[in-house]
Parts: sequence; structure tokens; C-alpha cells
Amino acid sequence: MIRFEKEAQAEAAARAALARSPNDDGAPPADTDTDTVPSATSQHGEGEGEPPSAQSEANPSPTLAPATPVKATQSSPKPGVTAKSIAARTKEFREATWRTALARALAGNTDHARTTILVAAMSGSLAQIKAETLTSRAGFLVGETFPDLDYAEKIAQIQALNDARSANVLSVIGAAYAKDVLSFSHVADLARVFQVDLRDSWQADQSFLERYTKDELSFIAQECGLVAHIGAKAFAKLLASKKTELITGMLNRSGFDWAGRLPGAMTLDSIYGPPPAPTPVPEEAPARVAEFVA
Repeated sequence: MIRFEKEAQAEAAARAALARSPNDDGAPPADTDTDTVPSATSQHGEGEGEPPSAQSEANPSPTLAPATPVKATQSSPKPGVTAKSIAARTKEFREATWRTALARALAGNTDHARTTILVAAMSGSLAQIKAETLTSRAGFLVGETFPDLDYAEKIAQIQALNDARSANVLSVIGAAYAKDVLSFSHVADLARVFQVDLRDSWQADQSFLERYTKDELSFIAQECGLVAHIGAKAFAKLLASKKTELITGMLNRSGFDWAGRLPGAMTLDSIYGPPPAPTPVPEEAPARVAEFVA
């Protein structure tokens, strides 16, 4: 009996010693009955604990305020509108305007007209001048009887022309080439080399602006300086009006002159051309001349 009591006491002491001893990491043993928490998946699957919706309500995540959309100013054109896109929509008008400008320039400069004719002949494009373009003017340029003469007589009449008349005929031939040559790139190259200024024969007007949408008109007004002149808010108000009223307002804005301003849609390089700087009057110029220039 005593032996059994001693054995029981020894077992109790051993259990107590085990309970007091630390674990391998020097930390107290984990209480698996109270600290072990089932995963959310096992809780939901076994029907224990709160479902995910209840947890979300108990601990709601912070709600982000909706982003405020950025509004573009009404005076700003759409991103897709460019000088090239505007020019592409009115390609025929733009090219016809430049052909006319080059023709006028060649008609007034015999040397440039002669160069144009020689280049055209040597490059094989002189024959692109339409026959009726020149024959319809032959009576006026050479002589009234010229169209009715035989070929030999026409040679004699051309030989009899004085230098001024011959130069005039050459200028008209050069101008005819500018009008009729098939490739507009030839027109553009000649205009660049001879420094033809479109301002001498064209400026923006109602017929030009009527070709475009309101977004395109907004682009033109912005690049030409009208928006900066009247202010973005004032132009946005003008842009909200009818197209006819918008065009009228653009053309008749006090203190703003369209003369000399070339929209990028009309230039050869699609870059806006500002008005040329005024020619300064020499200090020694007479007062009357200075007043006239001013």
C-alpha cells in the first residue's frame, strides 16, 4: 500500500515538472485550446464563426471617394484635331489656293517663270499643261489673228514679238504650269524655292471658316491667337453659340486682325504663320512718308 502511494506521488511530481519546463525556443507552450483560431475558410465551410459578410460589416474597409472627372475647358479643341487633320478635310481647297498663289507669282516674275518652264520640260511634266489653257489665250497674248494662222505664219509672228511681249508669254506659260501640273508636290517645291507668300493673295474669311466644324474652328482660333486675345472664358462662351454666330464673332472681334495670319491648315508645312513684323521706317524718312506707312 505504501509502495503504491509512493509511486503515485512520483508520477504527480513528474507531471508537475513537465508542466513547469519551458519549450525548445524558451517560450511558454502554446495553449491550443484557447489560441488556435480556425481559418476563415474552415469557419465558413463548417458553419462555425461569422460568415465573411458579417466580418465585413463588423470591420468595414475604408471607402474611397469617387474620383472627380477632369473636365476639359470648352474652348479647348478635341485631341484629335490638328492642322494636318483640318488640311486633309479641305485638301482640294488648300491646293487650289496655293496653285493660284504660285501662278500669280510666276505671272509677275519672268525669271522664275522661265526657270519653271525649263525644269518642267527637262523633267517631262511640261506636257501636263492642258492645251486649252494656253490656246484659249493665244489671241490675247500674241495677236488676235494668231489662232487662225497656219503653223509657219505662227512661227513668224512669235519671232516678231518684242522682248516685253515674249516675257509676258513666258510668264503665262509658267502660271499655266502651276495650275495644271498633276503633282501638287511640284507646286509646293516651286513655291518654297521662289518664296511665294500666301498672304499676298489670301486670308481667312467667312467662306474659309464655314468649311470646318466647331472643334476645328476652336483649333484655328487658338493657334491664330484669337483665344489668347479675348480670353479662354470669353471664347468658351462664344463657342457655345451657333456656328454662324461663332464665325461672325471670330471674324469681327474688336482689336483682332486676321490679315497676315496663316492657319496651319493652309501652310505647306502645317505650321501656323504669324503676321510678318511691320517694316520699320528709316529715321531719315520724310515725315509725310512716315505718316503714310504708319
